[in-house]
Amino acid sequence: MSIPLVSNVGFTEITQSLVDSNSGVLNDIAGTAKSKLPLQYFKLGENISGNLTMNNDSAHKKIILDTDGKNLINTNGSPLTQNSSTALELKGSGNVKSELLSSTLTQTDASHTGTTNFANSDSSTIAVSNVGTDTTVEKYVDASPHYRYNGSTIDSNGVTTVGGSTPNAANIFSGSYSGASTNYGMNVTDGTQAFQFVGDTSTSTTTSPASAGFKLYVATIQPNTVSALRMDEYSNYNGSQGIYASLVGGNVYNHNRYSGETNHTLLFTGTRRLWFRYVRSGNDRSFVFTNNLNIACVLSGADPFDGVTVNSGATATSTTSNSTDGTYNITMTVSGNDDNSHPFALAKLNNGTGTVDFTTQGYTGTRSSDGAID
Repeated sequence: MSIPLVSNVGFTEITQSLVDSNSGVLNDIAGTAKSKLPLQYFKLGENISGNLTMNNDSAHKKIILDTDGKNLINTNGSPLTQNSSTALELKGSGNVKSELLSSTLTQTDASHTGTTNFANSDSSTIAVSNVGTDTTVEKYVDASPHYRYNGSTIDSNGVTTVGGSTPNAANIFSGSYSGASTNYGMNVTDGTQAFQFVGDTSTSTTTSPASAGFKLYVATIQPNTVSALRMDEYSNYNGSQGIYASLVGGNVYNHNRYSGETNHTLLFTGTRRLWFRYVRSGNDRSFVFTNNLNIACVLSGADPFDGVTVNSGATATSTTSNSTDGTYNITMTVSGNDDNSHPFALAKLNNGTGTVDFTTQGYTGTRSSDGAID
């Protein structure tokens, strides 16, 4: 009675060389004739690295994969792709696991912005964007009348009140840094209206008069032979006589860049605190990682995240100040086990359409968890 049964069994021992030469397809490893028998019995002859695929065949009535104490491990994805309409019954004590634990994204284009998905991550993302910033620098100088100055004078003698940590703040008024442009010894890299005199106060005042709204564009003034210019001339209120006294209420009453000089002169009475601003905008680069896994992951690579744990559904943000560099190198890694002590991975145990049966043949090995990804 056993002969008819045995004649219907296709027994195949699986070796690494057979897996490699047949792309892991069990039907092909069994061979054309044997693969058509109703009972398919596969046994691991050695530890196998990679994926085993079972394609659907209507002739199959029962499929068994016996690990026989050997392990089936895929470090790059799912160990099984079971596409048969007949369940694949797992047997033995060997481990069947995905050991794909990390996913890496690298961007080498410095101008990059946008959102990119990590592979094998339930579409976890890294979004790179520009964040506009105000990199204005403000300095004041305490001076007696009359004050003749250029950009270097303000940089050397000025006390910084705003923007001291922004790029080139120490020499922003003079423009004495690489790539800067100057006019009359004043920085015009960000336009001729970036360098501004915004008002004067008493020397005991620590509050800038910039909020009054007056702006004298001192780098735009040409040398001339007039005795003095009104405060509205070359300002954002050109033609509005008396506007400076009305807005600021300070002691400065005239100004000029006299013929034969490059320095600008402020005319005033008494010792005063003179306030200057170099107005410009900057850019930060923002990196936002979103974890769409069902479990936490850890980000590494130090560009820009390193040792950062991100819970399921949460985000991590890193901002690079005064930068337009969108490059990154980020690895997201999972670890740990589910409630049944099955180790997490970034790939399903079975990524096919069919079923894997762990109970009928009393499988006792360790299998990877499907809990990390949907």
